[in-house]
Amino acid sequence: MVTLDGTSSMWVIGILGLLLGLALGAIVTHTLLSRNSRTHKLQGELNQLTERFTDYRDQVSQHFMHTSDLVKEMTRSYRAVYEHLATGAYHLCTDETEPPTLGHQTQEQIAAENTDDTTATAADYDELEELSSLKNDIDTLLGESPRISDLDIKFETIGDKPAQH
Repeated sequence: MVTLDGTSSMWVIGILGLLLGLALGAIVTHTLLSRNSRTHKLQGELNQLTERFTDYRDQVSQHFMHTSDLVKEMTRSYRAVYEHLATGAYHLCTDETEPPTLGHQTQEQIAAENTDDTTATAADYDELEELSSLKNDIDTLLGESPRISDLDIKFETIGDKPAQH
């Protein structure tokens, strides 16, 4: 059997302590490096998602700007059709001295205004107000003519009654 004297046991304890310290250092280093690489990976994913979100937000903004332009053009076209129908009805059906109008600008006036005034902004034109005004004008022209919703209500009230023989 091997006997250890005082100096040999000190060397063995020192070497074992050194090996244990190296092992613990390697474990701590590995843990810190794996956390650091995970942090870099998550940062890369975050940057990619931020870029995708920015692209999506730009696409949505462009979509709604184009939709706004199309609705504006549709409103102008609708106004032109109304003016055409009103003028035609005036010339063909009545003996009035002045043709009916919506009280809005004609296409020629809008075109002249757009070429003369380049400082006009989108805030000067309120589409919702324009469309609700057009709806009110149409309702006034149609008068008391039945609408689909009125017919549905009448049908439901008649249909709910039991049949009489």
